[in-house]
Amino acid sequence: MDEYTYIEILIEDKSGGILVEQIMDKYVMDKENITYKIHSFKGIGKIPSKMNKMSQIKSKRLLTDLPMYLKGMDSSLKNMSGKKAIFVILDCDDEDCANMKRSLVQMYQELGISIQVFFCIAIEEMEAWLLGDSEALITAYPMAKRQLLQRYVQDSIIGTWEYLADIVYKGGLQTLKRNASSYYEIGLFKCECARNIGTLMDIRRNASPSFNYFIGKLDAFYGSST
Repeated sequence: MDEYTYIEILIEDKSGGILVEQIMDKYVMDKENITYKIHSFKGIGKIPSKMNKMSQIKSKRLLTDLPMYLKGMDSSLKNMSGKKAIFVILDCDDEDCANMKRSLVQMYQELGISIQVFFCIAIEEMEAWLLGDSEALITAYPMAKRQLLQRYVQDSIIGTWEYLADIVYKGGLQTLKRNASSYYEIGLFKCECARNIGTLMDIRRNASPSFNYFIGKLDAFYGSST
């Protein structure tokens, strides 16, 4: 019998949580004794400047609450048998990915926790992972603008969710913005895309480098020994 594996996943927003749930359901399908739990936040926030004085009040922002969550999860998981890890998934937006990764690793080291943490950064936004599977996208949205999709450069910094909207939304981004009375409705569009495309994605055939980095880290962890 394979060793029990447990993964906690922290992600910055609802649409990302929907997509990662679709991905993880596919990932565990052919594996035994693996369980995961996803925690979705309401935005990214910022890493607290002083780890020893971090607030215990949850802001519901991923980076703001991250030290508190990591310390709490470390305490609750360290006595659990089997392999345990935390995956933190976030967008780099217009931040430098390397600098963001360094800041996250530094924060992790300052916390002095024992559990293994993987930081997986979607470049520029998690909608890049949807654009990385053109077959799933076209199947979900048969009227999508194929020429625009073909011109997309994987993981490019171009305003990824807006580019996706131009491809799949009838009338494109500007029509979506006119029809959406608030950012909440933009969020509903993102959730719809995550669900409709995510359910059709082939997690072993994706053109996004940052998506494949995430899958590679899952493979490395699942296949590792305690």
